[in-house]
Amino acid sequence: RLGRLDKRAEILSLSPDLARVSHGSRWVGIRAKEAADAAAATGLRTRAMVEVRARASADLVPGRYLQSGSRLLHITSVRDPMGNGAEVVLSCDELIGQPCQYLPAGSTAKACRVHLTHQAPWLDELGQVTDYKTRAEVALIEVGRPQVDDQLQIGSETYVVIQYASETDDGVVRGLWLERV
Repeated sequence: RLGRLDKRAEILSLSPDLARVSHGSRWVGIRAKEAADAAAATGLRTRAMVEVRARASADLVPGRYLQSGSRLLHITSVRDPMGNGAEVVLSCDELIGQPCQYLPAGSTAKACRVHLTHQAPWLDELGQVTDYKTRAEVALIEVGRPQVDDQLQIGSETYVVIQYASETDDGVVRGLWLERV
């Protein structure tokens, strides 16, 4: 199986201050782990797991990322199927979304991906729906720590970050509430 390592992937992680750190690159084989009829994505993560095969490396650990071309994968588990330390099989979540430019105030633009949910319910302190707004999900590996008043340029539309979506930051994806400019 190791002979089918036909994609080059950069191994990435987040530093404690949410900066992108590169751990070099490796040749990998990437394929869908589940059937192609998986449900449509309801967020930045797809519901279908992706299987990645690679030569064993101390750099391939759960919690890191693989970037291969435009694909961004978050490693959720690593196993040695043969038990000989030569090959590892990674289970990964793929982060998908539409192309976007993250425009942090006072800094340079960053290319990223975003998943938008228009008309998402906005809840008050008691958990009651009081309004409907645009909610976005972004990958922390691409944008770091977005701040209120930063902007997202999605196609011809510009949105400003008005607030974090509470309880959505899991260390991989962060939810944001947006208003169109």
